[in-house]
Amino acid sequence: MKRYAITLLGSLVGLLLAAPAFAQTPSGGGGGGDDVKWVIITAGFAMAIASAVCGYAQSKATAAACEGLARNPGARPGIQFSLILALILIESMALYTFAIIFLKVRLG
Repeated sequence: MKRYAITLLGSLVGLLLAAPAFAQTPSGGGGGGDDVKWVIITAGFAMAIASAVCGYAQSKATAAACEGLARNPGARPGIQFSLILALILIESMALYTFAIIFLKVRLG
């Protein structure tokens, strides 16, 4: 657990230190041609991260539902409803991410 906390803290510090470096204007002027390339690249990474997190969350939810059904088969309707609702909400996170990325890349 301590290892994960240190990794998370290190990542946050790295992100906070990198933000001012990317905020500065290029030395050659304010050329905006490279900005479009970075938007597309970061959009790809954002969708990959969202898909990975959704896949992991769906697998954890399904595993927990299977374990719950194995322990108490009589609770099937409630567990099934909760599982389907959770899977819909998890999948909507990926769809919202895709919609935001599509709008950002398409509109500029």
